[in-house]
Amino acid sequence: MKYQPSLPEHNDNISDQHPLKDFFVIGLWLVAGTALLFWMLALAVDTVVERLDHDSEARLYALLPAKAIETAPAERPRQVQVQALVDSLRACAGLRLPSNVTLYKSDTPNAAVLPGGNIVVFTGLLDEVKSENGLAFVLAHELSHITQRDHLRALGRGIVLFGVSALLTGSDSGLSDLLAPVGQLGDATYSRTREAAADAAALRILHCRYGHAGGATELFAALKEGDADPSGLSHYVASHPAMQQRIDALDAAIRAGGMTVGPVTPLAPAP
Repeated sequence: MKYQPSLPEHNDNISDQHPLKDFFVIGLWLVAGTALLFWMLALAVDTVVERLDHDSEARLYALLPAKAIETAPAERPRQVQVQALVDSLRACAGLRLPSNVTLYKSDTPNAAVLPGGNIVVFTGLLDEVKSENGLAFVLAHELSHITQRDHLRALGRGIVLFGVSALLTGSDSGLSDLLAPVGQLGDATYSRTREAAADAAALRILHCRYGHAGGATELFAALKEGDADPSGLSHYVASHPAMQQRIDALDAAIRAGGMTVGPVTPLAPAP
């Protein structure tokens, strides 16, 4: 019989699958594993934050670099007014520790919580709201973040996201930038949930302070014209719910709670 050379039917060193299929399968497993790892570590962050006492929280803040944000001398009269309003909301917010206000000159109508439980109010916010009640709701929203320790959760989750991507791909790897949105997408959904909870808590604080819910939707109504289309992809990666969605949620909460919407107090001009 004449010898006929031929290749073996199976070669363990060569895959029968198309290389692109192997690439996508490995990529999907990597993305799924990254998302699962981030979710587990983020859950651990939430657990630690819930159990953190105030003394430990203060020591943690001492380890963080100080924020060099100070109120400009020209803004100090308005800073005193805003600080007085925050102090008047503390009892209704259930906040035992003081929360200091800093005014930051910016056209952006916003406010934020810094480590240590302090609030930065952008001067653009004072130009946007027209009533004391509308400003009080925004401040109550930030106080709710402090009482719920959302600023600590956000800090911890940011550290986790950076650590996971650096561990898997290296801090200077281009793949790190590719995997980062996986964590950010889930974190954006989580953040929107916390923002909605802070809105609900702020509504209760506002009603406690003034006896009605007037002014709760003032800022959102003013800003909704420039809001992104909530039906688009940007809604899913945004850290805050859409303005109209927040207005609808607050209106529903006002009706469900049997609250009234009374007259608002015009925002007093700065001395």
